[in-house]
Amino acid sequence: MEKDVTNLDELQAQYEETLYKLTNAEIQVEELKAQLDDALGAEEMLVQLTERNLMLGEKIEEMRITIEDLEALKELNDELEENHMETEKTMQEDLDARDAQIREQASKINALEEACQDLESTIMQFRELVLQLQTELDSLRAETQTAQHESATAASQTAAMMSLNLKLQSSASKNQARYIDLEVKKIEAREARELLNIIQPYLPQVYVESDMDATNCYLLFQRLALKVDLVNTVVAQTHNLPDSLSGPVSDVMVGVCEMRGRLSSLSTTCRRFAAILRKCDVESFLNIGRIYPEIAPMEKRIDMHIDLLRREEFRELECVNDALKMQSQFDHLAETYFNEYEFDLGERELGLALAIDHDLDTFAASIGLIKTAVSAIMKDEDVDLKIGDVDTEAEFFAPLQGLLDQCRSAKVLSRKLTKRLDDLTQDSAALKVHLVPQLQALNNIVPELLNFGISLAGRNVMPYLNDVRSAKAPFKLSTVLSYVKETAASTVGKDRKDDITSWESVSEFFNQVMKDAGALIPLVLETENIVKVSGTAPWVLRIEDIKAAIAINVEAERKVAQLNDEMQALVRTLKSKDQHIQESSVKIELMDRRMEAVKKQADTIIDLENELNKARKQERAYEEAMEQLQADLDSLEQDNAKLKTMANNAERQPSAAQPVEPESVPIEGSLETSYLLEQLDALRGTVRFLRTENSYLRGQDLLKEIGSLPPLSVSITRQPTPELVSSSLSDSDSDSDDLSSPPTLRTLSAESKLLYREVIKYTCSPRVVDLSAVRARRAEDGDKGVRPWIPKKKTPAYHVWERKMQGERLGKKLHGLLERTSALAASR
Repeated sequence: MEKDVTNLDELQAQYEETLYKLTNAEIQVEELKAQLDDALGAEEMLVQLTERNLMLGEKIEEMRITIEDLEALKELNDELEENHMETEKTMQEDLDARDAQIREQASKINALEEACQDLESTIMQFRELVLQLQTELDSLRAETQTAQHESATAASQTAAMMSLNLKLQSSASKNQARYIDLEVKKIEAREARELLNIIQPYLPQVYVESDMDATNCYLLFQRLALKVDLVNTVVAQTHNLPDSLSGPVSDVMVGVCEMRGRLSSLSTTCRRFAAILRKCDVESFLNIGRIYPEIAPMEKRIDMHIDLLRREEFRELECVNDALKMQSQFDHLAETYFNEYEFDLGERELGLALAIDHDLDTFAASIGLIKTAVSAIMKDEDVDLKIGDVDTEAEFFAPLQGLLDQCRSAKVLSRKLTKRLDDLTQDSAALKVHLVPQLQALNNIVPELLNFGISLAGRNVMPYLNDVRSAKAPFKLSTVLSYVKETAASTVGKDRKDDITSWESVSEFFNQVMKDAGALIPLVLETENIVKVSGTAPWVLRIEDIKAAIAINVEAERKVAQLNDEMQALVRTLKSKDQHIQESSVKIELMDRRMEAVKKQADTIIDLENELNKARKQERAYEEAMEQLQADLDSLEQDNAKLKTMANNAERQPSAAQPVEPESVPIEGSLETSYLLEQLDALRGTVRFLRTENSYLRGQDLLKEIGSLPPLSVSITRQPTPELVSSSLSDSDSDSDDLSSPPTLRTLSAESKLLYREVIKYTCSPRVVDLSAVRARRAEDGDKGVRPWIPKKKTPAYHVWERKMQGERLGKKLHGLLERTSALAASR
């Protein structure tokens, strides 16, 4: 673009130069035109200048030369004009080309300007983007710094977490080891308990009656001490004591510290009782056993608090109340039973040291509570503060912090003292008696500090702060300082008469406590001041007595064992005799039952003989009936022959006047004949069956079978019901009667009599078919030549069928009677 712009400037300069030359050429052309006009005007002037022609002859020549020159110039002018025209055309073409180039260049310039604008806008956008990127870069740098800071923090946290993880792993491994040890201890305890349950029945009765309660009482005191220490330790771990006393302290923490002191005193008392029972004389040991039922329920209260502590529902106030009640009972018990012994010297000394340690914790908690409460109320915007000219830091907070620092130093000494005394107690040793007054004096002066802290916090400062919050009264630090002065004057500084401040009196009192503790610790560490607490356990002394008591009772036990053996032999003899008597009574009852069965069998035989006689009588009746039936059969055969002859005669007679039914009479005759023949065969079969049955009943086989029957049992079973007859042609009335009750000889006799009457009635009834109705009907309709209509029940065929069905019913009844009779005979 710059090269094009440079060429354009050169072209512009050439163009201007060419225009300048063109202007000069036009001026010369105009001058030449003017001269030409002048030359043309000279011809007009010839007339005027004729006169001057001569004068101008020469000039004419000159003018001719000039004209020639001018013509030459004209030609030259023409040539120049042509050249000019050509040049003009060329220049015009050049101008057009230049114009085109200019336009192109202008368009290029416009395009370039647009491109420049675009580039400028792009550059602006780029600058804005650069600025944005710079701001983002700054923010990213800030974020990078923040991320680096966070990564450093995260790294530190990671390192802390790694350290915590290592601690947790170590604690987990320790817990696993503790868990394994605990499981092993549980297994050992379970085995020991099982071994105790196995061995306990083998213990002599003397031990169970006299020594068991005393042993349980000794174990109870040890368990109570361990359980109270467990509650104390878990509560301290829960509240992070004593480390939490260095920060903000609440009123709950003060109560917890006081509760720990109470529980420590109770545990020390239980340890003292256990130490005395471990080494006291036998008589005192046995006397203590009498109070075991009274103090045994106390363990349930401790177990209840342990269970509440396990469920995180521990109630400190209730635990303190129970500890105070148990402490009062144990104090009375100590005055009654344990005042005369020195076997608990180490436990008493350890109790004094623990009391000092817990009093210092309670003092630190009360002072920390005052500091926390006053600091909180001074930061509260709702409370009106009236400090005045008092320097809070110098006159209040700094002295409190100094007291806390002194308390920590005193705690170090008390821990050393407690650790030393605990080790001595574990080794059944203690400090000599001449050091006990020093330890007791130290234990007596530390409660003065505790009274100062509790009185200042619980009775003065905390109620005042509560009143300030509730009544919206202004807070005055001078009032708190006056409470400090009054409390110090009534507790730690009551014996001082010099003019020192209250804080200084408390600090000097602390210094005195630390001085006494520091003087006592070297004496405690010296082995010369250690005494061994020795003694023999009472249960060891009781072994010889129990063995002697057992040896005395050996002969008596032998006699008792002999008497027991004799008594057992007598018992076995009595049992055998009772068994023999029972067997005899059973045999007698069995014989009685057999006699009753024999009697019943005899009665049954008599009944069977009676029934046999009745059957024989019935047989005679059947024979007479058969004879009668035979006579009836003969008469029926005669009637049958007569009917056949009548039927043959009727067939021969012609019938011209009225149409006769050719099939009715022969059919009736054939039906009657077939029925009679079948009835005859049935009666013959019945007669044969009755004869064979009669001969069977008359035979001696029945009597032999009756004689060979086994004896009947006591309980005569019911006769089984005979099976139903498979034939469905029997009469419904007779079937229902047969199925209703089992057949007997009496019922069979009655049925046979009824059947005999029915057969007699059947044989005596008219057996001739009545044809009068048919003939009368035919006579009425004879002229019509049509077969008349007759009701079915009046037709001869129906009469024959009804007669046949009646005979079949009688035959079925007879057949059923025969079957029941044969079944009864078979069952007999």
